[in-house]
Amino acid sequence: MSMEPNPFSLCGRTILVTGGSSGIGRAVAIGAARMGARIAVLGRTPDRVQETLSLLEGTGHVGHVSDLTKIDGIEGDVQAILDRSGPFGGLVYSAGASDVTLLRDIDMEKAERQMRLNWLSFMALSQAICRRGRYAPGLSVVALASISALTGQVGLSAYAGTKGALIASVRSLASEYAPRGIRFNCISPCPVDTPMQRETRSRLGEEWYRKEVLEKARLGPLAPEDVADPVLFLLSDASRRITGTNMIVDGGWSLS
Repeated sequence: MSMEPNPFSLCGRTILVTGGSSGIGRAVAIGAARMGARIAVLGRTPDRVQETLSLLEGTGHVGHVSDLTKIDGIEGDVQAILDRSGPFGGLVYSAGASDVTLLRDIDMEKAERQMRLNWLSFMALSQAICRRGRYAPGLSVVALASISALTGQVGLSAYAGTKGALIASVRSLASEYAPRGIRFNCISPCPVDTPMQRETRSRLGEEWYRKEVLEKARLGPLAPEDVADPVLFLLSDASRRITGTNMIVDGGWSLS
């Protein structure tokens, strides 16, 4: 008796994970490798990229060190990874920067860098990967957005703006690339226990964390794996008819 293929499997696919050296990106890389994918880990810090690679099951994984805020270098980054790993079956854009700052205190140069990393670099990377010959049939692109783009939170006007741009662009790209069989989707989590989030927590204090995270996340605070699992679903054929969505993963955080 023949067995139907597992629609959740990622066997044979090359998945590029940006921000793969820590947090959600690292959890995605570990999970995707477990599901059979070859992983290309892109991060800024060589030691942390190598640490992620050491945690991956399977073979054929590669690491690439790059600063995605340097837009002009993205084309070369993609070609270098392509030469080592072959056409891309998935892209997970988990690189990003966050800053809790009131409007009166926003450093516009810092905000511009945040917009570049959180949105413009995603556009440049997608542009480079979506050229013929660089992607495998059924390419799935998943971008990590944020619940802050959908809710009004004090001090996050700049950050929320970058994630709102990401969500809006993903919807348009989903329409543009559907005829080629390429899918674009977003995941919008509430605060997740990552190094970036722990930095915010240490700056704003435990009372902020209790009120803004623990009390609101009805199903409990999110770990990176809680976000990685929905990402793996969107990378797989199990979601082959899903494109242009923004999946909210927040443990009930946005219910009130």
